[in-house]
Amino acid sequence: MRLINILDVEVGSKIAKPVYDSKLSLLINKGATLSEPLLNKLKQADIRHLYIEDELSKGVILEPLISDEIKLQAFVIMKNIYESQMEKDERVAENVRESTIRELKDLIDDIITEIYSKNELKYYSTELMGAEMYHYNHAVEVMILSLLIGKKMGLDRERLLKLGMGSVLADIGKSKVPSEILNKKGKLEPAEFEEMKRHVEYSYHILKDLVGLSSLSRQIVLLHHEKLDGSGYPNGFQGDQIPLLVRIATVCDIFSAIVSDRTYNNRISVDTAIEILRSATPAKLDQDVFGTLLQVVDIYPPGTLVEIGDGKYGIVIRSNLNSPTRPILKIIGGNAELDGYEEIDLMEELTLFIKKVIPKLP
Repeated sequence: MRLINILDVEVGSKIAKPVYDSKLSLLINKGATLSEPLLNKLKQADIRHLYIEDELSKGVILEPLISDEIKLQAFVIMKNIYESQMEKDERVAENVRESTIRELKDLIDDIITEIYSKNELKYYSTELMGAEMYHYNHAVEVMILSLLIGKKMGLDRERLLKLGMGSVLADIGKSKVPSEILNKKGKLEPAEFEEMKRHVEYSYHILKDLVGLSSLSRQIVLLHHEKLDGSGYPNGFQGDQIPLLVRIATVCDIFSAIVSDRTYNNRISVDTAIEILRSATPAKLDQDVFGTLLQVVDIYPPGTLVEIGDGKYGIVIRSNLNSPTRPILKIIGGNAELDGYEEIDLMEELTLFIKKVIPKLP
């Protein structure tokens, strides 16, 4: 199984993971054979990537740390919350919000339980839907990453729950930002950026009177765009003025945004995202949080195509738990023939290095 850009997939490919549309209805199921009409349907739904089974990825197993079923439940809840805030009738928005927040809290508790039960696995994001679902997907990804980092940094279960609630709800105020600003391609004008920044205030206002939502969760909602050097917003806080839980959510928010498909931008590889965050650490981002991120995410998830130099390429078969930059590869010669694969462990072949992630074989 491997993740492939929809522009590179061929008709006749076998689908390895189900894909859902913007209504969270099943668009294409696991095991289906891709036809031309179905491929066009996926493109129309703004599906950028999908998982396939092919000879190249034979033997590659993707075992998600958080099950797709639980993630879909979280998507449904977040979609309901976002859409409730778009209602013109504020009384409707209030009723939907109160009923779904309790459900969200229970689900986050289940996710924490799942995290505790899978200490040996690292996290990678699974693609389940199109770029137009980015805001719901992003909220869930930030929440999961925050919980993983928080657990690794020693937070107890009660603080983890507060961290999860704050991080998943942090961008709910984007439901109040005009769509032409929210989904604009290219750089925002100064006035547009000021409106975008107001989403943290919108989020806080939506949630400030919510029964059962802790002050720590609301802190995350309001402050998750603050930076350690004072360059963030809305208050320009610096250093110790920014609580640890907020710092965790900030790193996860930036990381998830970079590695996700959005309506106005395509994802970049995890290893490149790591380097972008590294350049902002420790001036803007917390050094300890960034270091912990490196411990919990899979930098080269199974199925990733890589260039290793000397005209050779490889596909990641599995990761080395204690050395995330040196996974186990199936080596492919420069002519990209599929016969005669050689499997190597980069922990044992110390003269070989991954040069870069590639979207497809040359």
